[in-house]
Amino acid sequence: MSGNRTTAGPLLEVRNVRKHYRRGGLFGRRDSVEAVNGVSFHLEAGRCLALAGPSGSGKSTLARLVLGLETPDAGEVLFRGQPVAARTGRDDRRAVQAVFQNSLGAVNPRFSAKDIIAEPLRCFFGLRGTALTAKVGDLMAEVGLDPNSMEKLPHQFSGGELQRICIARALAPGPELLVLDEAVSSLDMLNQARIVELLAQVRQDRKTAFLFITHDMRVVAAVADSLAVMDRGRICHYADSLDAALAADRETIPSALYRELLLAVPPADGRLT
Repeated sequence: MSGNRTTAGPLLEVRNVRKHYRRGGLFGRRDSVEAVNGVSFHLEAGRCLALAGPSGSGKSTLARLVLGLETPDAGEVLFRGQPVAARTGRDDRRAVQAVFQNSLGAVNPRFSAKDIIAEPLRCFFGLRGTALTAKVGDLMAEVGLDPNSMEKLPHQFSGGELQRICIARALAPGPELLVLDEAVSSLDMLNQARIVELLAQVRQDRKTAFLFITHDMRVVAAVADSLAVMDRGRICHYADSLDAALAADRETIPSALYRELLLAVPPADGRLT
């Protein structure tokens, strides 16, 4: 059920995208806040671009623009050469999936794990009955969960297990691009390491592209091919490879923020400690 296809050009292109919001109350002055300010990058099929930066730097706004949940005020977001906003067909919608930080808030607490993972399988492929149950079991096994636990409710799983359920649901349609917005930041160190290992295995097996949004450079070093650092709505530094980022002379890096992030990178073996 993979949606992966071979085509010329980048899988995802973000071209000079801008997004601003108005803030202020009824009786106060309404100010314009530039959440994303002239951001451009591209992502090739099967690759992982990490988008790093502190809270408020515009990362999550950019994720919503890539997912088509919001529309840019200027610029364009293209998926396989077509504007994201124009991709409304079933295959278009299943090609890009997301995993968010708050796994408990991302699921219906009254749904079992089976119901949560099965939802896209019903919607996109029309699976029912034993075929549906078998596919849910396969997806649970793929993300390291016991298929025999599929009837459990969300509150009966640990935080790390529930995030695996969300990952299984995101993988169910066979996406070409997975947007992971702080997908491991709410987990403890051990579960972070386990989820990062799982995601690395998913990339190897499925050749799925990742836009991996995080503020934690330890995670970046373990999962990403390339790196963009955001600060105040702009990309302040870009490295085509992590080797290039790690080898960079800290005195030439254009922002103090990036120097601070770089100091958080773990040893060369990439392990989270």
